[in-house]
Amino acid sequence: MMQQLFTTAALSALTYGAFGTAATVSRCPTSNVCYQVGVPEASASSAQGNIYMQLRAPTTYSWVALGTGQQMRGANIFVMYANGDGNVTVSPRYGTGHSPPQPQSDTHIKLLAGSGIVDNGQTMVANIQCSNCESWNGGSGSLDLTDTSANFIAAWKGGNALNSNSLDASISIHDSNSQFTFDLTQATIASDGNPFVNAGEGTTPPSGNTGSGDGSSSVSEIPKLASAHGIIMSIVMVVLYPIGSVLMPLFGSWMLHGVWQIGSFLVMWAGFAVGVILAQRTGIEFGSTHTLLGTVVVALFGVQPIGGYLHHLHYVKHQKRGLVSHGHIWYGRVLLVLGIVNGGLGLELASADRSLVIAYSVVAAVLFAVYVGGAIFGEVKRARTRGLADRARKNSSE
Repeated sequence: MMQQLFTTAALSALTYGAFGTAATVSRCPTSNVCYQVGVPEASASSAQGNIYMQLRAPTTYSWVALGTGQQMRGANIFVMYANGDGNVTVSPRYGTGHSPPQPQSDTHIKLLAGSGIVDNGQTMVANIQCSNCESWNGGSGSLDLTDTSANFIAAWKGGNALNSNSLDASISIHDSNSQFTFDLTQATIASDGNPFVNAGEGTTPPSGNTGSGDGSSSVSEIPKLASAHGIIMSIVMVVLYPIGSVLMPLFGSWMLHGVWQIGSFLVMWAGFAVGVILAQRTGIEFGSTHTLLGTVVVALFGVQPIGGYLHHLHYVKHQKRGLVSHGHIWYGRVLLVLGIVNGGLGLELASADRSLVIAYSVVAAVLFAVYVGGAIFGEVKRARTRGLADRARKNSSE
């Protein structure tokens, strides 16, 4: 019943969507680099006109780009980087293949209100209006504004800020990239205006702006959701479950073990619910190994309390472990290892700093060693207890 309750809550969060700006479609290929697109009804109906895009990333990135097309070669690309004056520059470029995209002036864009360096200098935001993005490079590229699976590409590079107002600033090769599609029929906005801030706040030229506004609050929440999900699930898999597992062999108290693990179980489902919302908001959903494996592991953990209860009943009746006991123990151990591994996959998906990956690995290794040590100690203790009991029975029979 408890598993069904939490599963229902998580699936409800997934189907709800949870985006504050329902008129735009959004995608975060990594947890802190996000893109949004909106298409005015007038543009969709006429197959031409303005479309609106938002690029958002931490200022720890040198540059971030969004492009229309299936691949870098021939794509219409928008590169965002800090301009050094508290604002951002957005440079329209044309993809030429496995070389840096070349600046071009054919694409007509405006940098809108809400753009700039926001969140106390932590985030770069570019809200863009493009008036001719339905075709580019003399018609060799095109974008159907009513396409249910419009092709987009993205790339990003960590490092020092470019701090340039130049539209042809030199950029180095990306750290990572992504390909995805947007259903533009779900991106329809009623009015032909900036959908990322309140109407009537105006626009500014593409070389930079004052950074007024904070863009879409729902997208800006994604790093917080990613941190909350990562912290909760890391604590559960690396700390709570291993400690709970060794409580029984160390102290011999099934009550302490059961209460601890049920508490860990509930915290795990809370972390999973946050992860479901995060997967929906980023658009990743089941498109990564981390989300797929995580869902499977959490679902399989759902039956572990049943195994624990059956193990307890068997032990009370027979005063020794049986097949159900060993099944419960080893089933939990396998899931614990998978959960720890999946935490590493989550860090990779989030493009976490190397220092964070190292810290996670060290803590996981230490706690796992403690867990193994506790399990071995428990087995030795149990063997000694059995030996003493056998000798006592033998002496009494004599």
